[in-house]
Amino acid sequence: MEALSQLATIVGEPNVSRDPERLSSHFGKEVKASGLLALSPGSTEEIQRIVEVCRGSSTPIFTTYDTCFSKDVASREGVLLDFSRMNRIERIDSRNLCVHLQRGVTFEQLEEALEPEGLTALRPAASPSRSVVCHAVARGMYLSAAKYPEVQAANLQVVLQDGSIHRTGSHANSEEMSDWKEDGGPNLSKWYLGADDIFGIVVRGSIWVYPRFQGRHFDAFGFREQAPALKLLKELARKELPQECLVMNRTSFARCLGLPENGLPPWVLVAGVEAFPELADYQHRKIRQATEKEGGSALDEALTASIGSQLQKPWYIRPDSQTAFHTLFTKIPEFDGILLEAASQAGHPEDRIARTYIAHGLGRSVWCQYDPGDLSDGCGWLAGLESRLAAASAFYDRPQGSLAEQIYGTIPAVVRHIRKIKDLMDERRIFNPGRPVQEV
Repeated sequence: MEALSQLATIVGEPNVSRDPERLSSHFGKEVKASGLLALSPGSTEEIQRIVEVCRGSSTPIFTTYDTCFSKDVASREGVLLDFSRMNRIERIDSRNLCVHLQRGVTFEQLEEALEPEGLTALRPAASPSRSVVCHAVARGMYLSAAKYPEVQAANLQVVLQDGSIHRTGSHANSEEMSDWKEDGGPNLSKWYLGADDIFGIVVRGSIWVYPRFQGRHFDAFGFREQAPALKLLKELARKELPQECLVMNRTSFARCLGLPENGLPPWVLVAGVEAFPELADYQHRKIRQATEKEGGSALDEALTASIGSQLQKPWYIRPDSQTAFHTLFTKIPEFDGILLEAASQAGHPEDRIARTYIAHGLGRSVWCQYDPGDLSDGCGWLAGLESRLAAASAFYDRPQGSLAEQIYGTIPAVVRHIRKIKDLMDERRIFNPGRPVQEV
């Protein structure tokens, strides 16, 4: 009781809740979470004090990079942190193309602040969170990953188990030195990426931003077959022509635009370029020439304008509504085959499943997303599908739940290393206990 009283004092009574309805809002559905206390801190200092109190009482702290917590957290006891009040953009560094912002800043909020500066940030391709920092730290996919594959967080501030702050990269020395993400010597900062706060709570990020160029073009081409579209997805990215480069099946394209599927081609290649006008015109022209050579047909201006508009917005998802992974282009037919076989076995029509492929890192690899939409048993069916895909070597870079248990079960050495770091960084296991797997 003393610890609860201390926590309420730290954040203020209005920012503390055990109300079932308010707690359920953090899970996206009604849950029984009688053992949880929701706190909404407003500053890094408040989180430091919360961690100190929780460590002293061995009270677990639950956080998430997603909009909603996973349902297994509802049955736990401890403190649940909501970062929505930590939504301050601390500094926009136009000269060095970096912004320094708190964890609760959203993509929409950041874009509104950047526009007057003539700057922009990358848009997420499938983010389960509106938080710019959370998406970057989770190594989320961006629509323009063909050109910009890197993790977009340059530096982080992380609250450690004793309440102290770890400033990563060059910020460990001084923020005035540079925004260099690598540590001077052994690079220990990277273990926070994709770690779901199990080593410390990320509270602030320095995120890369980019100039807005006058030259901006979007193209959309229809194909009867998948193969030539995927061939171009790799080749165009390899030639550094598009910034955004993705292939969508008819279902995915129609859902993205909110249109009926009638009249749309079976496959669509979408490409966007942004550069100085003369360069953008050249890239636009070369993309059209290459696409026409492979038999692609340019879609009408209205459809092209619509998908271009969508590419300039964040794309959000519910984490349990789709599956996405990295692979090589040569593996796509195998994984598509697993998908279609699983759909057939479950009695799901092939054309109900949206498929999207995004070129990554100049076409070195591809990110595949399968979305069953409103299939009645979508979540259960997806879990089985993910298991089969992972067994066939689909690379999931942030597996959760049973999928994490399956994947980490095949790499025990990695689990041992994670456990050793956890012993060092969180000896009382207060940070998201049970993640990524119970063994840790």
